[in-house]
Amino acid sequence: MYKLYSISKEKTDILGLWKDNNKIYRDNIIIKDIPLINKQWENQALFDNGEKSIFYVYGKKAYCESKEGKIDILKHRITWKEKRLRHSFIKELLKQNNGLTIFKNKNDYTLELWKA
Repeated sequence: MYKLYSISKEKTDILGLWKDNNKIYRDNIIIKDIPLINKQWENQALFDNGEKSIFYVYGKKAYCESKEGKIDILKHRITWKEKRLRHSFIKELLKQNNGLTIFKNKNDYTLELWKA
């Protein structure tokens, strides 16, 4: 199984932020467990629906795959908790990194970054 960070049209407790050509994108995320045997079919269906890239986790690595087939492998996962989110802090994180996932918990937030 791999974990696919999929975009939801509905509001969720997981927010994906990512940067492409200095433009910041916000997506409501749901995480789906997908059997590895269905990976190619699932990814192609997402690209056919207009996705620019797909983010998924398999084992202890994350992968960011473009429609053109370029895959960035990210080996280091960094997570921490914040009591509140400061816009300037999030903006600085995105300036230093290409993406960030924010999980809204009951009393705080968990931030997740992946690095090469």
